[in-house]
Amino acid sequence: MKSITRARWGVGVACLALVLGGTTAAQANLSGSAFEGNDGNLVVNTPGNLDWANVPGRHTGIDRPTGQTDNSFGQGTKEDNAAVTVVTGAIPPNKNDLTRFYEASEQASNGDIFLYLGWERLVNIGNANLDFEINQSATTGFTGTASGPLALNRTAGDLLVTYDFGGSGTPTLGLNFWVTSATGSASDCFSANALPCWGKHVTLGSTTAEGAVNAATVSEPIAGGTLTTGLFGEASINLTAAGVFPAGVCEAFGTAFAKSRSSSSFTAELKDFIAPIAVNISNCGSITINKVTQNEPVPGTQSFAYTTSSNLTPSSFTLNNAGSRTYTKLGSGTYSVTEGAQSAPWSFVSLTCDTASGVTITGQQASIALGAGQNVTCTYTNSFTKAQPTVATTQDLIPNDNFILSAGLGTPTGSITFNLYAPSDSTCSGTPAYTQTVTVNGNATYSTTNSAFHATTEGTWRWASSYTGDAYNLPASSACGVERFTIANS
Repeated sequence: MKSITRARWGVGVACLALVLGGTTAAQANLSGSAFEGNDGNLVVNTPGNLDWANVPGRHTGIDRPTGQTDNSFGQGTKEDNAAVTVVTGAIPPNKNDLTRFYEASEQASNGDIFLYLGWERLVNIGNANLDFEINQSATTGFTGTASGPLALNRTAGDLLVTYDFGGSGTPTLGLNFWVTSATGSASDCFSANALPCWGKHVTLGSTTAEGAVNAATVSEPIAGGTLTTGLFGEASINLTAAGVFPAGVCEAFGTAFAKSRSSSSFTAELKDFIAPIAVNISNCGSITINKVTQNEPVPGTQSFAYTTSSNLTPSSFTLNNAGSRTYTKLGSGTYSVTEGAQSAPWSFVSLTCDTASGVTITGQQASIALGAGQNVTCTYTNSFTKAQPTVATTQDLIPNDNFILSAGLGTPTGSITFNLYAPSDSTCSGTPAYTQTVTVNGNATYSTTNSAFHATTEGTWRWASSYTGDAYNLPASSACGVERFTIANS
């Protein structure tokens, strides 16, 4: 659980010029990532790499069809406005009529979190100015059919990825963090004069981000068909290197949407948008339990060889499978060798003797006529096949959570309530599956002491915790799902 007063900034990232490739030729990926984020197409150019056609965890946002049913931001809505207005009607092509966007993320082997973004538009008007807003919590009612006034649910530390393309060459990528009174002051705003606002703009350098817009027709393997010049753009960003995931701090973002600006200016009016989609961009720990059934190799046959002589000593033998081999005199100089009853799981395979003269084998019995001084070896072979059991497993976790209360005035009092929501409640709006309230006595880390409740249902469990506040301190809470764990059977 992150501190409720921790400041979120990415201003320590160097403001470097972004040197990227705007063609479809394959170029070097960001260090630590196999994603081809600067080739301006959706397919893999170098075997072993990733692109939109095969990247795991790809999420897709699709805009409403252009025309009278398409919706957009209206009435002068700008980036710093959390209170927006959605209007319905045609989006002029010169205002970047978006058609779809893609998102994916992954954690590299060194622990860095990479974010991949892609966009498509209806008409190539040359330049492209758009932003991707990535929020920790969803906005109720913000769907593809939204219309009228809408209050965006923004949380301190939410991300705004800016994407500006001048019509040729390379795009410029930037990053802003949402700032509130709990994490900054009005002087931290990029263009607004009051909180809350988007904080100082950071231009992402070539070691942190890369991107490209297609300079020729490319195939669209996801939606089908092709995209002519200038209708597709992409970006790859190392969020850890950009300061989004400070060491030791859990961050989780659960929703993202794309929107276009009327010009390259940050204060330009917002136009078309593609409604938010659920994403999972996080450096938080998770519990994933996978069930694997391993087939055992089938053993080969086992052979048992015995040499008999005219005196037949000993008269019987015990086998590993608890059967027995008995020699019985049938007449003058003639004996039989018979394998005893089988015991599970063994079964008869064959009975052979090493001499052809004087030996008759019928099924599991050999009749042997021994000559003077003659020895004979009979080999009985049996085998078994290992059974394939049917298995079933169930997860059984005893979850607990921590809440770090810091920077409170005086010695904070009151209480903290921990609520854990089952996978069926993705918005933490129903009845908690488990809840616990602890008393607050000062700035400290408070923890649940659960030892009885067991989480067994498959899916993502989400914590949402809150502090009541007291006479000197305001209430505070964590967003739904900032702390979560997943139970999965596969």
